[in-house]
Amino acid sequence: MKLRSILLILSLLAFLSASTGGYLYYSALNKSAFKEAERQAESRLEMITKNLSSFLSENIKPASTLAGMAVLRNAITDSSDSALQAANDMLDQFNATLGTDVCYLMDATGTTIASSNRDAPDSFVGQNFAFRPYFQDAIGGNPSTYMALGTASGKRGAYYGHPVYDDEHTRPLAVVVIKASIELIEKELSPAKDETILVIDPYGVIFISSRADWLYQFFWPESTDSRLPMKKPFF
Repeated sequence: MKLRSILLILSLLAFLSASTGGYLYYSALNKSAFKEAERQAESRLEMITKNLSSFLSENIKPASTLAGMAVLRNAITDSSDSALQAANDMLDQFNATLGTDVCYLMDATGTTIASSNRDAPDSFVGQNFAFRPYFQDAIGGNPSTYMALGTASGKRGAYYGHPVYDDEHTRPLAVVVIKASIELIEKELSPAKDETILVIDPYGVIFISSRADWLYQFFWPESTDSRLPMKKPFF
């Protein structure tokens, strides 16, 4: 009887030892798998961030170059048809070369006076975009990059606003804007299988997503902070 008790206790201890060892092994394996998944996610996020940063910086220099063109200054200071046509021709040239959605020129009040889409149904000519941050920054002398949904076109885009200075380069006379399609970056972000990619604006609105049904939704609870310029900036 005593021997049977000893054998039973030893068997129980062996079982507990094996169970504990198995649990510790599984726990270590699980932890290692999570670490590897986290490492891969961080690596993927870093690559996406670099691609997005590269995309957003792509048209900064072209916007600066376009803003320095004399024909754009002339269109602001000279109201003749020839001056306006010269500005439109320049905008057409840049838009075609860069492969962007549209290039346009706004006067000091934010009203578009020349645009590469002037003959399109959703022409920007005559439209006032003074409320847009890219205009407000640029007319204040600060080049700006801004992602938003177009109020006239209804299309998402990255907007590059740059001040057009007077001859002395002392004050902004107008703002020139290059709008690039967001679809280009979405193609670059092609998600892997079972992967969801989101780009969220400072207000929590999903602006780019590998899932179309998530676009323009709030990623976190909608802010009630009255200091925010608008709760849904892309609508």
